[in-house]
Amino acid sequence: MRKTPVFLTGGAVVLLVAAAVLRFIVVPEVRQLPGDLDTTLRYAGTGDMLDLAALQSGDLSRVLRTGVPVTAEQRVRATSLHDDTAVVSDALTLSADGKQMSATTHTWAVDRVSLDAAPAPSGTTVEPHEGLVFGFPLSPEPTDYPFWDTATKSRTTAAYQRTERHADRETYVYAVRASGPLKATDLVPGLPAALPKATLTALAAVLPPATQQSLAGSAAQLPDQLPLAYTATAEAMYWVDTATGYVVDVEQKQVVDAAIALGGTTIPLMSAFTATMKFTPETVSSLADDAASAERGLQLVGTVVPVLLVVLAVVLVMLAVLLDRRRRGAPPVARPATDPTGPRASTVGAPDEG
Repeated sequence: MRKTPVFLTGGAVVLLVAAAVLRFIVVPEVRQLPGDLDTTLRYAGTGDMLDLAALQSGDLSRVLRTGVPVTAEQRVRATSLHDDTAVVSDALTLSADGKQMSATTHTWAVDRVSLDAAPAPSGTTVEPHEGLVFGFPLSPEPTDYPFWDTATKSRTTAAYQRTERHADRETYVYAVRASGPLKATDLVPGLPAALPKATLTALAAVLPPATQQSLAGSAAQLPDQLPLAYTATAEAMYWVDTATGYVVDVEQKQVVDAAIALGGTTIPLMSAFTATMKFTPETVSSLADDAASAERGLQLVGTVVPVLLVVLAVVLVMLAVLLDRRRRGAPPVARPATDPTGPRASTVGAPDEG
């Protein structure tokens, strides 16, 4: 009976330790990029672009194509884990009018919790970058984050805008804008490095009025081959689930503009590529469902089960105290009296004393 309170108290200690392990060890482990990350995101929209084949053939009536259906498929997967760092492959396939336009793959080293840039693990080759590049922290905050633009290979900012309900989830909304010289030339492959002056003259009618005027006064001095330079501008809005950090929706616009580069002077020409895309409805629905499922799992492991374990531990402690008090308050057990002088002799059959 004396051992029962001890066993109950020991059980309570085990339950409290289990609750602490779930809350302070298991939950942080869950709130980081998993080693089995492998997700595919799909985008759809429209674009305007130069038809490079028409440009090279001289078919100027088809050089500019507008309202072309554009789709993209992005696969993000973890290829290896190194303590708190994950090496992630980010592959994007871009298609226009049903035909593949480009396929790019980047390899990043990121912190598994913040998803910010991390040093490259020994023996791995990754692209240098600064800030977030394919997602947001798994415990996001309503604040600005550094962000990496792959087209210009430059650091910009994911600026917090507001908190709103989106796709039936509570989300933080971030806006990203970046602009600069195009450095990721594989984004729109095949862009010409130079343009013949004769082609430029033929294109004059479709160029912006300001460009026509600029060229009119200097056409005679222009070389036969005009070197081209390209700039990229990206604008995006991200809806990030407040509970899990999942990006549940994206709207983005990518523009690549061409300009004549003459010495230190550039003359804007036209947009070589413009695409406005967003997540497909199926992708948004799937990501919102995944975020809801992840939130339920976090609540179960991080709150519900630890609370139940603590409550059960308290019950065991109270039961141990109650049993101990009962034991201490119980009357002592009666025992048969014994004669210190030893047992008496039997008087049966003994003669009477006179």
